[in-house]
Amino acid sequence: MLPRHRIYLVAFLFLGSVLPTTQAADQQPLTIDVINQTWKARRERLQEMRIELSVEITTSKLLLYPEEETPLIETSDYIPLTKEESEHLKKEQVINHARYSMLLDSPKMRYHYRGRFPTARLKETVSVECTCFSDGRSFTRLNQSQETPSIHILKASKASTLFNSLAQLPLRWTLLPGDPDLGETLEGFTVQANTESIQNLDCTVLKKTDSEGTAYLWVAPRSHDYAVLKYEYHYAGKILNSCHVQYKNDKTWGQIPQSCEIKCLYGNEDILRDAYKYTFNTFHADANITDDEFQLNFPQGARVWDYRKRDSQGKVISYIVE
Repeated sequence: MLPRHRIYLVAFLFLGSVLPTTQAADQQPLTIDVINQTWKARRERLQEMRIELSVEITTSKLLLYPEEETPLIETSDYIPLTKEESEHLKKEQVINHARYSMLLDSPKMRYHYRGRFPTARLKETVSVECTCFSDGRSFTRLNQSQETPSIHILKASKASTLFNSLAQLPLRWTLLPGDPDLGETLEGFTVQANTESIQNLDCTVLKKTDSEGTAYLWVAPRSHDYAVLKYEYHYAGKILNSCHVQYKNDKTWGQIPQSCEIKCLYGNEDILRDAYKYTFNTFHADANITDDEFQLNFPQGARVWDYRKRDSQGKVISYIVE
């Protein structure tokens, strides 16, 4: 899996650039009820999806020195970076690639992830492979990167590892808008008075402010299925995250995403923290997915941690698959 701090940041996905103020003369903003009705119909049309994604991941090298952001217990060989070294690494980048194979039938989902990534402090590049499953009640992650496979089982919730893992993927607003389980809803958003042009379309702008910052959402007109074209998140007057989505019109399925570009910046500087360029290589809906395809067969010898259960001392249940 990707480093926790990267997953956490991208959990605010689909947030992005400056706020235009031009009002389109011939387009009135949509209402939330109208958007939700169309999103619901779209989700019903796009059940049982099979998807293949490829992604190019650009990372600030400083993120590969996690102890510089999150203090760790110092070891005898630990040498902290100087300020000059930190600033240099912050501006340097490393690029990696990965692929996803996904099944989606909300609230059920499964994805297989594989790629090669550098380890901490750029010591080496290793293969990373994992498979994740959810039935809406629990979330299971099989890590196949190590010699001994490991399996973690948790309750599925908005605060769970499942939802944070999905934050890496351009799914919440592109394929599952309004979905209460795997997607994002418009709860807390308000429609702004002016429409704004995105990709030559008059878009409705929605805004949501919480304790962390302010999110902005751009929704295309009815001719484009009320698809989300852009999403931004601002913190302390600066753009923290941004996302731009390109779609194609499918005769059967309507607006289907082709690509999605996500950028995350260091909060106090206009410097790239990490970025994701996704390409949708394959998309099939109504794919006749069976329940068995959402099940995980535990490999022999795998180490299992079941966080849904506790022993008499309150510790997580752990065992080895025989």
